[in-house]
Amino acid sequence: MSEAMTNENSTDDESPADIVRTSVEVDRQIWRQVRAEAVGEGKNVSDKLEEILREYFGDDDDT
Repeated sequence: MSEAMTNENSTDDESPADIVRTSVEVDRQIWRQVRAEAVGEGKNVSDKLEEILREYFGDDDDT
């Protein structure tokens, strides 16, 4: 495990306490669309999903 993941006093903007890991069930076609868009933008799927959720819920925090 990396030091950033084990150090609760980390000064990074996104400490381990700020990130949640989860599993969700998503329609396969929707997943493919999100994944394709993420790859096309040079992002990983997690970042793209967070962007979509922030837009949907009106959160302008660009982390």
